[in-house]
Amino acid sequence: MIDPVRRPRLGFGRPDRQERSVHVPFRYRLARAAPLAAISLLAAACSRPLDIDGLESQLKAIYEKEFDATDLTVTCPDGVKAEAGSTFQCQATDATGATVVITVTQIDDQGKVKSEITDAST
Repeated sequence: MIDPVRRPRLGFGRPDRQERSVHVPFRYRLARAAPLAAISLLAAACSRPLDIDGLESQLKAIYEKEFDATDLTVTCPDGVKAEAGSTFQCQATDATGATVVITVTQIDDQGKVKSEITDAST
């Protein structure tokens, strides 16, 4: 007689209780998933920085045209990360030494920004 627990399988039907996969406790599954989650969070935290050199050139062109000025120098902080809604300040100085503060607001995390002059000194 064939033992019902150890009967030969023909590849059909549900496997017997002994033939099912072994239960892996949650803490072990979590331990395997934790490094992947940490890498994902690290990648998200390391968002790409804005192209500050390109931004300075664009701001220079915009405000030289607006003020009908030449030799405008624009400086922005280095290492600004691309984050929608964040703001930072740049400074523009002309040949006479007059400066203006330009507040830059990031529209999205892809590098789109808007700018406005928020302070001026002569």
